[in-house]
Amino acid sequence: MRWLGALGALLAVPAAAQTNCGELPKTFEGQAYAQSGDTLAGVGLKPHIGLWGLKAPRPGSGMAGMRSRAALDDMLGSAGHRLSCRMVRWDGACRALAQCTITAAWPAGSAPQPHDIGVRMVEDGWAYGFDLNLAPDWDKDAGEKIAHFEALARQARKGLWPEWLGEQPKP
Repeated sequence: MRWLGALGALLAVPAAAQTNCGELPKTFEGQAYAQSGDTLAGVGLKPHIGLWGLKAPRPGSGMAGMRSRAALDDMLGSAGHRLSCRMVRWDGACRALAQCTITAAWPAGSAPQPHDIGVRMVEDGWAYGFDLNLAPDWDKDAGEKIAHFEALARQARKGLWPEWLGEQPKP
């Protein structure tokens, strides 16, 4: 029975407080590929990168996860899979949570400009806001931005929102 108390104490420690993930890199610049709609594998970077402030369905969870991952990979592809990330903190799975940007021409035909891919995933309805109260020190209104774009995407029924809201597909 003592092990139950020890297990309870261990589980009570917030994931962000655990420091067994090693030293958090400050930045990452290079090529990356989508592992899911909210996780990237950076070429030459050991930890996976989790996009700060959002969650997306996993590819193994069915079509929604595959569509979310494909949307992120298409976004990365528009920039030659090159991105720049600023690390925020570790999550409970030892992913380096980060705000990441790509430089791409959106809308098509416009001049290339930087885009926050996490905000864009939420804005397009492929992910939703998560843990928004833990904003990065350098971007205190990041949570409000994501919440705003999530509300707009949900209202417009973009991306996965019809499915998440339980709406029947139109014939």
